[in-house]
Amino acid sequence: MKALFVCDEKEEWNLLRNLFHAHLKNLELICVMRGNDALDTLSYEGPFGAIIIECSLKDTNPSDLAEMIFDQTGPRPIIFVGTPTMIKDRVKEEFYNEYDMVSIYNKPYQANQFIGVVAEAISWAKKEEYENSIVELDPENFVPLKLRNFYLYDSVPFDVYVELTKTKFIKAISADKKYTQSAIQDFQKRNIRYLYLEKNEHLSFLENSILKISKSLDLKTLEDKKRIQTCIAAVLVIHQYIRDVGISDTIRGLIKKVIEQFPLIVQSYKDLDKILFNFPSEHNDLAEQAVLKGIICEYISQHLGWKSDMTRSKFGLAALIHDAFLEREEWSTITYRDHPDLDYLSAEQVDNFIEHPKRAAEIARQFTHYPETDFIIEEHHELPDGNGFPQGLLANKITKISATFILANNFVIQLMLSGISRSSVINITKGFKPIYSIGNFKEPYQVIYNGVKQI
Repeated sequence: MKALFVCDEKEEWNLLRNLFHAHLKNLELICVMRGNDALDTLSYEGPFGAIIIECSLKDTNPSDLAEMIFDQTGPRPIIFVGTPTMIKDRVKEEFYNEYDMVSIYNKPYQANQFIGVVAEAISWAKKEEYENSIVELDPENFVPLKLRNFYLYDSVPFDVYVELTKTKFIKAISADKKYTQSAIQDFQKRNIRYLYLEKNEHLSFLENSILKISKSLDLKTLEDKKRIQTCIAAVLVIHQYIRDVGISDTIRGLIKKVIEQFPLIVQSYKDLDKILFNFPSEHNDLAEQAVLKGIICEYISQHLGWKSDMTRSKFGLAALIHDAFLEREEWSTITYRDHPDLDYLSAEQVDNFIEHPKRAAEIARQFTHYPETDFIIEEHHELPDGNGFPQGLLANKITKISATFILANNFVIQLMLSGISRSSVINITKGFKPIYSIGNFKEPYQVIYNGVKQI
């Protein structure tokens, strides 16, 4: 947990830093000069157990700043510091009296007294955020949602929980209470990958997410990076919805909108290097992989002269849903039948991995406007040398459309493993040459090769 000090006198920063270093070593102090800096810091760093506001601030009235902080983050412990006269003149008495977690400290600083006030604020924050939030719930009534979904919002209309044990949960986000990006980042730092919602609220969350993403994709002025990030957010929702709900007109509409973005992105960037080096790769997860695979397939299609919207839409659907049923994100890097990572999985996990293309293909069959996408998905782990699965097909038995998707799939996986850089792109492409320069893989590979030659 951290404390935030808002003060435009840097000498005061040093004084408080020394006090914290001597008496509160486990509490990080972050100092900012202006009110707007404080609001930005609260959004992207944290969590903050105490906010200390120097009442002599020149750019902002301290009471007004405190109210803006409460509007943004909800009530948090605030300590107004200053001379008695300054506090009297600049701290609204009604604001101070309204909230138990608001306190004042009259300068000059006396170490033990001031540290006691800060410690009391931190204690309040910990109790409010954690101890009072632990509840025992029936896990059968809850559904996990990937943490990244919550970056779409700054508040949600229901309580959200972190799992502590099989029956104990801790409230992570309160209904209708604003939360910051930094709060989600803090969960991520603690290796929390899922937050939990009640089942009926879970469906509402997904439906709201679909509407929000769809509106974003409808914007004519959406810049390329934001367009790609919105597509990534869409894949997170698509995978969750397909697994937990199934197929509906709503999810069909979202998938169609995402597929329509791929040609726009390729037309904007044009060159392969611009596509790769501008791709916002942050987590290397299934959602990012799906979007980049869709874009790469579109790039190959355009360079092979495939003008049919049907063909390109098949690639788009395959890219979006082919890994929707993978139980674990890290399994996406298993690309052939005898991969050593399979030895570390249980028999049940191996079955899940082997069956995931088939399950995704069954979903693809429910999209009647995308015929034969199921075959592309079922074959996406085949390889030119016959070492793929499930059928172990050789290059001459794999259609060009499946070969294109297999190439894009493995190209993106290798990029995610090594990181997208000039050297990694060149090395991966060179390494693919003896494998993919045969049969129906030859022409799609040549498109990638020609694009990389320009880097």
